Amino acid sequence: MATAIYRPDSIPGPEPARLAPSPKSLAGLRIAVLDNGKPNAGVVMTRVAETLAARVGAKVTLVTKKGPRGESANAAEPCAPDIFERVLKEADLVITGAADCGSCTAYSVVDAIALEKAGVPAVVVTTTRFRPIAETLSEQFGLKETRLLVLPHPIGGTDAETLHGWADAAADRVIGLATAGA
Repeated sequence: MATAIYRPDSIPGPEPARLAPSPKSLAGLRIAVLDNGKPNAGVVMTRVAETLAARVGAKVTLVTKKGPRGESANAAEPCAPDIFERVLKEADLVITGAADCGSCTAYSVVDAIALEKAGVPAVVVTTTRFRPIAETLSEQFGLKETRLLVLPHPIGGTDAETLHGWADAAADRVIGLATAGA
């Protein structure tokens, strides 16, 4: 029989979550990019996805904003239900973010945990400056092991050539994050 212990100064925390099963290989998988609309988030995450797909024989099947109908995004809100369902249908792996400010980090982690709970591995793109926040939020939201791809800070305001270099260099780390535990 399990015993629940509650902090006297707060409501019970979230139910602990588990990572979705990790594939043994990314070959043939469908990769989606879930963009929260932060400056350069789509640029760097799409490049990560394309580089990863080319390296492992996967396919980028969806690049979308996380707002309703994929037409916009508010980084300070969770993924719109219609887009969430679309991602679940069209992807085997999701790259989401960018988690490079307070509220966008919180909701990028929330989105990733929801995807993991639904059975789709998700990698949150964050930065060196916001990694500690992403790690803390992951633990507080019930999934300490959230898959975090840490890039240099900042993403917004960095030129495309530099972002592409960071993304290309990150492909092996994404492979490790997505296949961990396989």
